[in-house]
Amino acid sequence: MMNRQEIAHIPVFSSPSQLFKPVAREYPDGQLLAPHWHHAAQLIYAESGVMELSCQESFWIISPQQALWMPAELPHRFKARGQVSLRSVYFQPDALPDSFSKQPQSLVVSPLLRELMKSAMPVTSSSPPSSREVHLMQLLMSEISWAQEIPLKLPMPKDNRLQKICLGLLADPGNDCTLSQWGEIVGASPRTLSRLFQTQLGTSFAIWRQQARIFAAIPRLNLGEPIVRVAMEMGYDSAGAFASAFKKMMGVTPSEFRTQVV
Repeated sequence: MMNRQEIAHIPVFSSPSQLFKPVAREYPDGQLLAPHWHHAAQLIYAESGVMELSCQESFWIISPQQALWMPAELPHRFKARGQVSLRSVYFQPDALPDSFSKQPQSLVVSPLLRELMKSAMPVTSSSPPSSREVHLMQLLMSEISWAQEIPLKLPMPKDNRLQKICLGLLADPGNDCTLSQWGEIVGASPRTLSRLFQTQLGTSFAIWRQQARIFAAIPRLNLGEPIVRVAMEMGYDSAGAFASAFKKMMGVTPSEFRTQVV
């Protein structure tokens, strides 16, 4: 877990009077943003491209179909997968309703939420309540609170043996080693590893691997790679098996995911 005391604080607001600040940035493929934290809460959205985000002991994918709600003061880091156009909206925590989550959340980006993030303007404590920027901020906060949460979080373990397995699967999602074969690699019995998956990650080896494969497929689908090729390289026997697994997790098929306008 990243310790806030040991990593960089990146200031967002230059004065307490600033309540709301939209920011647009471009990142090249492979760009890494070292671990950092803000006093501000943040809504993170990749208008194009895909970003990987790590926070606490979890891992998220941020694509044009999702945004990530990041509460204030949580250390996190990014990696760009392909050219990324990123939009962030920062909020003074005191300006947020108490109902907003204190934990990161992956949210579906509705057409309205997307347009509000693109149209948002800075707001300060001296902005007139009847001004356009204040109305946009209020509407954006309402849309965030109504946004559907989606399960695009991949937990990461503390156990060194499990870490080797999980990092190996993230590096090579198509790896089809059984838990017994992984046990020979990391020096643990299949029974021990199975128990660790349940106690540390709350799921089975098979389900965690399937989630990792779907995560790895998202950037490639976003880049327009053929679904059959992605399916085969993710370790599925057929495009149909891949589509079934993808829809179970994402609620849409790979082709719907790639072509939907959100």
